[in-house]
Amino acid sequence: MQRILITGANRGIGFELARQYVAAGDALVFAGCRTPERAEALQDLAGQAADRLVILQLDVNDAQSIAAATERIAASAGALDILVNNAGINPRGAHQSSHMGSLSADDVSEIITTNAVAALIVTQACRSLLNAGDNPRVVMISSGMGSMQRTRGDSYAYRMSKAAMNMAARVLAFDAAMAGITTVTVNPGWVRTDMGGADAVLEPEESGSGLLALIGGLTEADKGKFYQYDGSELPW
Repeated sequence: MQRILITGANRGIGFELARQYVAAGDALVFAGCRTPERAEALQDLAGQAADRLVILQLDVNDAQSIAAATERIAASAGALDILVNNAGINPRGAHQSSHMGSLSADDVSEIITTNAVAALIVTQACRSLLNAGDNPRVVMISSGMGSMQRTRGDSYAYRMSKAAMNMAARVLAFDAAMAGITTVTVNPGWVRTDMGGADAVLEPEESGSGLLALIGGLTEADKGKFYQYDGSELPW
């Protein structure tokens, strides 16, 4: 049985991945979210599959929360095979404040910290668990908006945060301290979630099933790559 930690699992892509892994029946999913008591969909899912889903209080910007979550995983499972760094923000209103002429240092820093720095720190905290896992993999849920080659002149904070996440994944992939752990970054596509909005072109189920297939097939030969949810490679 695969042992999987998904951050930001209370909604959107994170929840869809948790749901599909639970439905597959061959995984123990640790679903991290900041406020479990508000995660009604996750609570319902746990009620249906308590033996395959563990809800963790996990605020990726809080060192004590990260430590408590990893301790609980160690006690329950002893290892991790897959870490999905999915937690991220792009607050409503940030779109407007992320354009030239209305930039705020605090807003930009908050988004970069949550989307990129936190993912790196969570990965560091999970390193010993991953070292004990089978074919251990770290998956950074990024965005096509983090591609240097595909960028355009808007959404500074979110684009910068995902570009920073991509760089973190590249460095992790070739860090000797992470030897044996495959790290990649993945674009889930433009998905109809709270963040993606109603105009998005993909349903969560389609993106999620593509991601599961991609993650399931990863080996060390794939480390340091940037993938689309369907398995095709993307330009940095």
